[in-house]
Amino acid sequence: MTNHLLKKKDLFEDPTLPLQVYIRDPQPDFPMHSHGFDELVIILKGTAMHVVNEQGFPVKAGDVFVISQNHEHQYQKMHGLALANILFDPEALMMDQWDIRTLPGFHALFSLEPAFRSQHNFKSRLQLSEQALNQTNELIHDLTRETEKRNPGYRVMAKGLFMQLAVSLSRAYSSTPSEESIDLLRIGDAIAHIETHYTEKITLDQLAQKSHLSTRHFTRVFQECIGRSPIDHLMHVRCQKAAGLLRGSNRTITDIAFDCGFSDSNYFSRCFRKTMNQTPRQFRTYPAPTMETPPGP
Repeated sequence: MTNHLLKKKDLFEDPTLPLQVYIRDPQPDFPMHSHGFDELVIILKGTAMHVVNEQGFPVKAGDVFVISQNHEHQYQKMHGLALANILFDPEALMMDQWDIRTLPGFHALFSLEPAFRSQHNFKSRLQLSEQALNQTNELIHDLTRETEKRNPGYRVMAKGLFMQLAVSLSRAYSSTPSEESIDLLRIGDAIAHIETHYTEKITLDQLAQKSHLSTRHFTRVFQECIGRSPIDHLMHVRCQKAAGLLRGSNRTITDIAFDCGFSDSNYFSRCFRKTMNQTPRQFRTYPAPTMETPPGP
């Protein structure tokens, strides 16, 4: 079966906004495809079989899930299917800096559930109640209106509404766990703990205990989900936080290293170079690579 690769430039109508909303009622037939961006899907009505990476999962009204970039998917056996597709570029939205990352449900919904969907047979998905779905639908329509009318300040409003939607769905995931989603929330809790307590001493055993998993199992699952080990992720978060301080203050590199959880400035420099491909001094001295600057809001 041929896979169609959808590119950002083909679907994002506003190149200055890393968000695009499509409400499809009904959802048309569409061939198997993948894309170079992430997609938040809210099933509004009807049922279908959602095929992801050659595995089928039944979906119905109230189901909410994320399709990560480069994953092939298609809807089959549709019966009155209507859905909202919110395409988004997490890097351009700088989601790695959002305060929402302290919520276990955010990590579970946006990162962990997509990675473990096949293992849980989609039973770890978020399923909204009728009331919650109606409230979510109102946010989606507000977001759609901002992106379509493009009144002054629409970029800020659109990003704010998407943040509100992400927080609402992340809270819902945490508040209505299924047997399968509990494990994901535990890993999400460990990730959120790193995001919140990165300045403190954190050990692998502590994170595993917080997740109620053995250290070996926790390490394997974390690596599969995040793409790096728990301790590597801790170092990554610390370096990201340090990068913001290096560019945003005149404090010494040693002070910044200590404030971000490093007890040795030399070790900080090695970790920073591994993460950012520059030494802390180079990162502070040289401007960031030139990027296309979108117009202001």
